[in-house]
Amino acid sequence: MRTILNNCTVLDGIINEAVSNTYIIIEGDEIKEIGLGNAQPHPSDQIIDCTGKYVLPGLIDCHVHLVWDGSPDPQAVINQLNLETVALHAYKHATEYLQLGITTVRDVASPNSSVLSVRNSINKKLLVGPTIIASGPAICMTGGHVHYIGVEADGPDEVRKASRQLLKQGADLIKLMATGGIYTFGEEPGSPQLTVEEMRAAKEEAHKKNKKVAAHAEGLAGIRNCIEVGIDTIEHGIFADEECLQLMKEKGIYLVPTMVVMKRLAEDDRIAPWALEKAKKVVVPHQKMLEQAIKLGVKIATGTDCGSPVTPPEFYFDELNIMKDAGMKPMDVIHASTRIAAECLGIEDRGVISEGKKADLLIVDQNPLVNLNVLKGTKTVIKEGVIVHSNSVQLNKDFSPILASK
Repeated sequence: MRTILNNCTVLDGIINEAVSNTYIIIEGDEIKEIGLGNAQPHPSDQIIDCTGKYVLPGLIDCHVHLVWDGSPDPQAVINQLNLETVALHAYKHATEYLQLGITTVRDVASPNSSVLSVRNSINKKLLVGPTIIASGPAICMTGGHVHYIGVEADGPDEVRKASRQLLKQGADLIKLMATGGIYTFGEEPGSPQLTVEEMRAAKEEAHKKNKKVAAHAEGLAGIRNCIEVGIDTIEHGIFADEECLQLMKEKGIYLVPTMVVMKRLAEDDRIAPWALEKAKKVVVPHQKMLEQAIKLGVKIATGTDCGSPVTPPEFYFDELNIMKDAGMKPMDVIHASTRIAAECLGIEDRGVISEGKKADLLIVDQNPLVNLNVLKGTKTVIKEGVIVHSNSVQLNKDFSPILASK
């Protein structure tokens, strides 16, 4: 059975304008055909009338932590749980992203094989969920940033071996901790952690397997180290200066800003006082960095750090508004959340509405170019050709969404 979307206005993630009076034919898990006007249906086709509605690629979050629930201290929630239960928590959170219209997430630190197991089950069609690109545990120095969901390694040889082991276990990328951060006691965001030599060893191993490397990097020295090594994506980038940002642009290094989590941490006194104090110091420089990165034309991919303290998945949409307020046009924000995010993750089969791509689609009631907030309103979510959530369209056949509406 095919699914046909008729009378669409499409934001395809590629061009800079919406195209009206469009149809999309989905066959299996792929987009089979796109054209102008209405498609001629077969008797068995499922028809979705998208009159007055807007269709865009499924959204992507390039930085999440599925094992965490976004409570004031999410690590404390899972500290006493066995690995199987942690994985169940991760799957629950994954379905929350999918219901929001976030059809792909990149998980960039999780204990042991917890998220890798969830990813494998989704890939095997045993579970319904978003596409998960997963690093498994992050590599950090002994006692380094969020070491409790990482692998501790010291020196290039240990980091090299840790990278090889993670890749053997099926990691989609290697995540490194280049600096300190907010949510680990006794360290500062600006302090370098893994060295250039250590990170270079990890990069060499990842690139041998055609895998990317992402680095948590908040302080200037650590960001410079990442640029010297040629890390593929810099997460946070709080204290990056103009020179760093220009080098990132020249080298094609992606910035995943995760603005919303820092703002949330700085505004909520339910988190630990030592974390609150650190967070308050980074919000202003973080904002200025993003504004400068946008002006310079650094490649920016949407990521939130959702799951982290006081930042559950629904705050994804706040990140989009922060990016707009920092100087991005609404279409640029959508591209950063679809095509550019997919490029950042190294996934070529989704992120745009194009023939032959996976049918990950989001149908919303109003034009997100006028108001990005419509993306968090009523919607229909299609994941690889299957309607998994719907509260916005009428179908010509009986249908129950796979994911229950909230």
